[in-house]
Amino acid sequence: MNTKTAVYAAGGGLAAFAIVVYVIFGTGMFGGVQSGSNQSVPNMTPPITLSIKDVVPTQINNRTATIEVAFDAHNPNQGTAILEAIQYNVLVDGKRIASGSIGNRLEGFLTSSADIYPVIGGGSVILKDKQIVEKINSTPNAWTKIKEGKASYLVTGTYSYKELSGLQANSGDRDFKFVFPSAQNHNNESNISKAT
Repeated sequence: MNTKTAVYAAGGGLAAFAIVVYVIFGTGMFGGVQSGSNQSVPNMTPPITLSIKDVVPTQINNRTATIEVAFDAHNPNQGTAILEAIQYNVLVDGKRIASGSIGNRLEGFLTSSADIYPVIGGGSVILKDKQIVEKINSTPNAWTKIKEGKASYLVTGTYSYKELSGLQANSGDRDFKFVFPSAQNHNNESNISKAT
């Protein structure tokens, strides 16, 4: 074998070995072991937090209204996270009056990224959705509360997210349950706005 070929083969083997070591240990691929540390540190990044920002009813006529739901998604981490989708139900007096969704859950590389929401580290994003509410889908008492702006809304559902960190991506689904207005804001309700 030629000396020149042996040198190139040894150099290529060394480079391949260095890349493998970096991928395995430098990205924390095994058990959260960090470079330069003998301790195992679990990957404990907190997920995106979701809260209810607002629920705004707007009466269209005597039998129809819209409900606009606003969510506040906060990323407590340093890196960017992606909020993929929120699926929710709105209930008044225990009866579902509206259902909706924001975004689309990513399924592989062919999915469009038009309906996903990046949330930068330490940042928040407000997401809104509007649904039609029919009087027939609620009780007479609930409809009166909605019209007068005195309803207490229970918003339940699931949100899906992905956290990006180096070469890793962690994803998850979390259930939520919010009451709006919350107990401390219940006395600050205003009447339903009229559509013009």
